[in-house]
Amino acid sequence: MKKFSILSVLLALIFVSAALRTETLKQEVTGNVLHTIQDGWVVIDETTSAGAEPPALIVGERTKLLLEAAIVTGASGAEEISTFVIPASWNGIRFRSVGITNNDAQTYQIYLGTRSSLESDSDCELSYAGQLVFTTGTQVSLFYQIAYTSGGPYVPLPGDTLTGNTSAETAVVLTTVSFTSGSFAAGDAAGTIQYRSKSGTFTNSETVASDRIARGSANVLTHAASDLVGFEMADAVVLTAKSWGSTWTITSPADDTNAEAELDIKGADFLVVLASEASHDVKLLGKGY
Repeated sequence: MKKFSILSVLLALIFVSAALRTETLKQEVTGNVLHTIQDGWVVIDETTSAGAEPPALIVGERTKLLLEAAIVTGASGAEEISTFVIPASWNGIRFRSVGITNNDAQTYQIYLGTRSSLESDSDCELSYAGQLVFTTGTQVSLFYQIAYTSGGPYVPLPGDTLTGNTSAETAVVLTTVSFTSGSFAAGDAAGTIQYRSKSGTFTNSETVASDRIARGSANVLTHAASDLVGFEMADAVVLTAKSWGSTWTITSPADDTNAEAELDIKGADFLVVLASEASHDVKLLGKGY
């Protein structure tokens, strides 16, 4: 009996040791000190002022697969819904919001679920975690946008560095969020492109080049304005928490600094964000811990 117990303990220690080794990319233990690698802020949801903004997920869409089907079929308001697979290393999420209009509010409905497996066709119920109403302040962020014309034939990809052919200023592509007319294939695409970080001021209506040599071009699009519109940090947030099984913490200074909401996700691995009010272009940022 003792031999069996000792063997069981040894096997358990082996499995624990192996499990810890799989997490070496995220944390390291030195003595009694835990060193954790910090994930950066990511854009969880981005919303423009255009489009229908439903107040909440309807009852018939509150599972992962039903919601994904509604998004694919373009159900009313689906363009305002974002889904996000929560990394396994995240035990909680910090939320911030940025927008392009001072003192304007943006409202997000937050839903969480725990998938039955890691497969793409896995399902889960979606629990309503709460509502966040952020108000944009004046503190600058690293996010910008600008209207463009004459886009194509190359489609800018996230991470590309674009350089003004006249100004020589640079900015890194975050995403192309608005496509209003034309096509990149025809070289006449028009819409709004979003960047993170910039080196300076671009020249009015200049063409820009991409650093992607394999797919790049000396003229991927033309800025339709003199400079980028900057997103600013929300400095106030109001929480309406729902009784779904976890707790929120908010920081709302309302002094042109950073407002923030923090949520213990209790093992959830699927996040849904519905922007139910946004009269200006906004982004919801998230950072796991």
